[in-house]
Amino acid sequence: MQRVFDCRRTEVRRAVVMLFALAGSAHAQQQAAPAGQPVAGQLPEVTVRAAGSETGIGPVGGYVARRSVTATKTDTPLSETPQSISVITREQMEDRGVQTVSEAFAYSAGVVGDNVVESRYDKPVIRGFPARQYLDGLYINYYTSGYLMPRVDAYGLERVELLRGPSSVLYGANAPGGLINLVSKRPTAETLREVNVQYGSHNRKQASFDLSGAVDSNQTVLYRLTGLFRKSDTQTDHAKDDRIFIAPALTFRPSADTTFTLLTHYQRDRQGTAINFLPREGTVIPTVNGRRISSSFFTGEPGFNTFDREEYAIGYAFEHRFNDTFRVRQNVRYMHSDLTYTGVYAVGWNSAAQQQLRRGSLDAGGKLDTIGVDTQLQADFSTGPVRHKMLVGVDYQHGKFDDKQGFGTVGTPPLGLIDPWNPVYGARINPIASYTNAEQTQRQLGVYFQDQMKLTERLTFVAGGRKDWASSDTTSTRIVTATNARTVTTTPIDQDDFTYRLGLLYQAPYGITPYVSYSTSFQPQAGTDRQGSPFKPTTGKQTELGVKFQPPGSNSFITAAVYDLRQQDVLTPDPGRPAGTNFQIQTGEIRSRGFELEGTMDFQNGFKAIGSYTLMNLETTKSNGPDLGKTPTNRPRHTAALWVDYTMRGGMLRGLGMGAGARYIGSTWGDAANTFKVSSVWLADAAIHYTLDQHWRFALTATNLLDKEYVGQCGSATTCYYGYRRNILATATYRW
Repeated sequence: MQRVFDCRRTEVRRAVVMLFALAGSAHAQQQAAPAGQPVAGQLPEVTVRAAGSETGIGPVGGYVARRSVTATKTDTPLSETPQSISVITREQMEDRGVQTVSEAFAYSAGVVGDNVVESRYDKPVIRGFPARQYLDGLYINYYTSGYLMPRVDAYGLERVELLRGPSSVLYGANAPGGLINLVSKRPTAETLREVNVQYGSHNRKQASFDLSGAVDSNQTVLYRLTGLFRKSDTQTDHAKDDRIFIAPALTFRPSADTTFTLLTHYQRDRQGTAINFLPREGTVIPTVNGRRISSSFFTGEPGFNTFDREEYAIGYAFEHRFNDTFRVRQNVRYMHSDLTYTGVYAVGWNSAAQQQLRRGSLDAGGKLDTIGVDTQLQADFSTGPVRHKMLVGVDYQHGKFDDKQGFGTVGTPPLGLIDPWNPVYGARINPIASYTNAEQTQRQLGVYFQDQMKLTERLTFVAGGRKDWASSDTTSTRIVTATNARTVTTTPIDQDDFTYRLGLLYQAPYGITPYVSYSTSFQPQAGTDRQGSPFKPTTGKQTELGVKFQPPGSNSFITAAVYDLRQQDVLTPDPGRPAGTNFQIQTGEIRSRGFELEGTMDFQNGFKAIGSYTLMNLETTKSNGPDLGKTPTNRPRHTAALWVDYTMRGGMLRGLGMGAGARYIGSTWGDAANTFKVSSVWLADAAIHYTLDQHWRFALTATNLLDKEYVGQCGSATTCYYGYRRNILATATYRW
């Protein structure tokens, strides 16, 4: 197995001398060995790569990334980025046995996943606000696309990156908390061949492969083919998690200055509803009879339980360097997703005796088509003593979706009662009386600029601005199935905004880099006020003060940040509205303040680690409603995590490694009125892995090792959800 080490110049010299010293004896032994057979005592092949060879979108040897394109859209060192950003590398995901994007950022600061059993989506929350997800710099999920949001498989990713704080200056419409950028695996000139088989909890059976290399001897054409096949049950009875994922990619490099990479993927999911709506009594607290509902209980009907999603995408990443000053890049992607979704869900206890749950039914689905184009021109030049890395760009996003939703009743009489301790399935699904069909087209055009100015060797100033024009047209048709009567409502949105970012950082001695930044964001807002005037976008603004630390001579990266973040122009009830109406005005405000600490370390003695701590204070500071002074649900004030992995580098047990982790999720409010809390929880994770020569790797990973049963979150007194119980996976990998 090839090992990739980031080395300083002296380490490179030492490695080269060692390799040449071994070359003579190894060559002599190889002459006597059968062709293709390893020689006894021969070291596995080692590729020595200088630290400067890492790119902002490529693989990283170990846990510590040094560069990224997410924060600036240019290949920039993290230490020169005046904004908080985390990179979860492929190696870290493999050591921890990560299966989803939500699992990938479980040890990162400032971000919270759903913390619940959920096979349909990844829905991260950064600094208290739902975050958009991007794939290779182009966004993939729409806030208003109902159930149609895609979910990208983690095995197809090279890295997962979290950018914290308002980021509209480069990406357009966004929530103020930040965003997640998923970086796809790309073709490599170095030959890579990998096959995995996996078996684990809930009868999970999975096979995957990753093949890459050069087509020709000149390495002009490179390829990569990544795939995954899974058949699995879930923690929830009667719910599946089956998937097929294929991602072909091709890179064409006609010259040293031009690169064109074709990126595609196809994914098919055959699942059920693993997430269950459960009441507070029986989960957070016992029922009146002192009982709790099992975390594997299925509230639905096995015969009416589908979540069939199919998605595919095709796009490219193009770059051409004209000379030492100018280069142009263009990223393009078309993505399609369609969904069929049926299920039965609980809506609370039927009576004060708390013996049976009432249930309703859902029939939903639709199609989503998106096109994204982002074109950038970068100029690297100097004006006197100031060195500039200037970026100008224009991007366009177009999305169209057709989303059908219908809600009905179950059983006769239509209550759909079920006993959670002795469930009997087979209830009648009554015909759904009406459906709502929403057809929406969203468009966003943005023009942006950015200048990263190196004022001195240590002082960097970053300034950027962007003008956006966002519009959408939504036609909602309510259809009464008995008479085919239709009610049509059309809602247009046409909004624009200017956002910007300013940042200053100083690279002090000893690897210490303090920075300060101010950034803004906007997010389109649908609807009109009492006078019929359309709402303007909600806006975000943040001041962030932080420090980044890369100790000289150590492969580690530590960041600390404090921030004050506010979302303004939030909708709140109109105090002058007529009785019986629900008109709103835009005078609300949500404030998030916090402290984040995160560190990744990768030492030459075999130790690797990642740790984080988050303190977040989220509060509705302006409102005309009952949420004034309250904290939204699933927003823990404290979270912390630590993962340590150690691999033996020599002796009889060389290649044997072990990992252990602990995660703390603080208590959260269980409803919007903050009347009850969901308890905090400590979770333990572990791994053991063994690398045999350069070909085989065996791993056993466990999340929630101690099998803690806990409620991950509640949205109300009738919508509480369990978190994941213990999940063990055994993986065998063969590389050649």
